[in-house]
Amino acid sequence: MNELETMLLVIGIGFVLLGVGFANRAQNWGVALIAVGWACMLSTIAYKMYITFG
Repeated sequence: MNELETMLLVIGIGFVLLGVGFANRAQNWGVALIAVGWACMLSTIAYKMYITFG
């Protein structure tokens, strides 16, 4: 699995987590899924920086 496929996989997982979390935002675990989804989205930036500079 190359870098592009890894980033696309993480972005896809992040979108799913955001969608499920937003649909269930009335519960505490839905809000937690939104936070994890955001962390997945931001981790792609960190991963790209690691690829570029590392």
